[in-house]
Amino acid sequence: MIVSVTFYDLGMPDALDIPGDLVVLQRTRLAAQAEVEAFAAAVDERVLAEGPDPEERSVSLRWTVEDDAELSRLRVVRDEAVLAVRAHPVIQRAFEERCWLATWQALQDAARAQ
Repeated sequence: MIVSVTFYDLGMPDALDIPGDLVVLQRTRLAAQAEVEAFAAAVDERVLAEGPDPEERSVSLRWTVEDDAELSRLRVVRDEAVLAVRAHPVIQRAFEERCWLATWQALQDAARAQ
């Protein structure tokens, strides 16, 4: 039997209101994370395609210095976006008022809504 439980059923506090500027920051964070993941997947795919036969791959698969640098740059952008969301006054208040989980879920829902 599957039981659906909401935050309210657990006696958790309600989410704070999510302002538009926080939604924009969260969408920027999600886009930056997607960019990191897409870049890493593309490089992995390229390296595998250019690499030796599968039996010989353990030694030969390497990212280029340029690939490493670009991944590092993308991670910095992503990390800055994460910190911007975390520093937003609504998120800080959610930590203080112990309604972080509900507020985070509301932010996720708002950021993914079109």
